[in-house]
Amino acid sequence: MFKSEIKEFYDKNKAYCHYPFREIYNDSSGHYKLCCHADVHPDTRKYTTQNITPFKYFRSKEMEGIRNKMLSGEKMYSCKVCYQMEETSGESYRTKDIKKISSIELEPASIGLKLRVHGSYCNLQCYMCHPHNSSGRRNEMKAVYGKEVLKKWMPNFKGLNYTQWNDILKDILDNIHLVEYIVVTGGEPLQLPKQWEMIEKIPEKHAKHIHLAYDTNLTELTYKKHSIFDIVKKFKKVELRASCDHYGRKLEWIRYPINRKRFESNLTEAKDLVPYLNCAPSILNIYDLDKIYDYYKQNFGLRTQFTSIVRSPYMLSMRNINENNKETLLKKYENLDWFNYIKSELKMPIYDKDNIKMKKYCDDLSKHRNFNWRELWNEF
Repeated sequence: MFKSEIKEFYDKNKAYCHYPFREIYNDSSGHYKLCCHADVHPDTRKYTTQNITPFKYFRSKEMEGIRNKMLSGEKMYSCKVCYQMEETSGESYRTKDIKKISSIELEPASIGLKLRVHGSYCNLQCYMCHPHNSSGRRNEMKAVYGKEVLKKWMPNFKGLNYTQWNDILKDILDNIHLVEYIVVTGGEPLQLPKQWEMIEKIPEKHAKHIHLAYDTNLTELTYKKHSIFDIVKKFKKVELRASCDHYGRKLEWIRYPINRKRFESNLTEAKDLVPYLNCAPSILNIYDLDKIYDYYKQNFGLRTQFTSIVRSPYMLSMRNINENNKETLLKKYENLDWFNYIKSELKMPIYDKDNIKMKKYCDDLSKHRNFNWRELWNEF
């Protein structure tokens, strides 16, 4: 297809997305999804990392059926986040890469891996993180609300045993010649011993063709004998996509108990590996996105992107600010590069009127942390 034909295909086909054709993703509960923004698809719900390895799932008749439906223009209910974004702002995760795509993937090729299979240990307790994804978060939620409440948050949580993880690793290595990129996430990926084991076992002849990226909190650059700087030459490219949802004391509350000075020191040391900072807009930083962008641009020469919108739990979403403030922010951020992602969430109906649930939740965390959020945010 010529570039014009590809654009015409996208314009006509409102269901096609390249992620089911080229990326394998699973969440920390073990469910495979069409991408990290999608819900579990009913046709593949039976598949988890406990019962099928990544490439077997990817080549399953159910996934082939989903891809064929997309090519024919059938929308997937599990992809509703993107469809809602397109209705409110005209742009979504599905459409954002249209200008970069040089072909339509009719057959799976150049596969990307974004697998949460190496564990969920994390040294932080970010206030918006799902307990599936962070051991620190689970420990805090258990301490604040008790074991039974935590079970309601994550009723089906079950980690991989060593045999299951070994089967997955073997599957990855058997298909490593097909892998174009790997995104390692966690937990805190740089502190997960199993991901280091995977990295060591990837043959150098294949590693030199793989783009390796980490979704990291950048609190540590080493783990025991391992250092991120030691693997840079092995891979085609290595990136640290550092998560950073504010600066100063507000950063320390949102991403508790991060040490901001240590974080900024690591940011300076690893700056050449950091393409951008990843800020997740939520109700506690939505008023400050311009300040956050300017702070890291001026002090570190790094841009911040705002595409990882906090949508769950709903009480932490920016959708819950009052309508007058929404209109003010829509005007304030209309020239921001990632405005359409923010616009789509601000256009959603209010879920937690007057932020009653949000305030109670932040008060509960503050009491446990002995760190009062109300001293930092006067908007509420």
